[in-house]
Amino acid sequence: MADAPSLAAVQRWMQEALLDPSGTRPDAMVTASRRQSARERLFVYQHGYRQRLVECMRSLHPGSVRLLGEEIFDGFALDYLAAHPSRSPLLAGLSDGFADHLARTRPDAGPGAEREPWIDLLIDLVHFERAFVEVLDGPGPEDGAGPAPPARLLRACAPVHAYLAAVHRGEDPEPPPPAPVFLALRRRDYAVVTRELSRAAYERLLRARATPQT
Repeated sequence: MADAPSLAAVQRWMQEALLDPSGTRPDAMVTASRRQSARERLFVYQHGYRQRLVECMRSLHPGSVRLLGEEIFDGFALDYLAAHPSRSPLLAGLSDGFADHLARTRPDAGPGAEREPWIDLLIDLVHFERAFVEVLDGPGPEDGAGPAPPARLLRACAPVHAYLAAVHRGEDPEPPPPAPVFLALRRRDYAVVTRELSRAAYERLLRARATPQT
């Protein structure tokens, strides 16, 4: 009789089964019941795991959910999660590469395709939401551990900061019209403060940070 697998081996198998369902043989670890096959029983966990991650993605990107609607947003999120399975124990970092994934897989990137402004808006909104979360969860002057970090700089094709602020207030704003904005994000009193900069001020700050300190 073959030795039973160790707990560590079962945990590794279950992790791989959740992260990459297509590469898993359910009957390797899961038995069938009277009502469900091994694959059907494993699917309950796979589906529940993916839905929990999608719920987390929604909470990290409420503006994008409002912009697209839940069904379309969930489709983008699931595509991203399939291409970039979560490897971090922290859910806050789940969408680290979401904006870059959207930029690489945008449907209007094919030869001869006309660029769609709403996709630019979505990508920049996702970038801003990600920066917002990182500034909120990152170090700030309230920590007392040293000087406050420099403001996070970001440029966008539309006033995504105003759109997200309206969503946070519980409003149902219209998508913002194209209008380039230059933003600086900083944490103050455990809240994210966003300031709109002129192009000249934004570029001066970028140049200052690129200049080596002596």
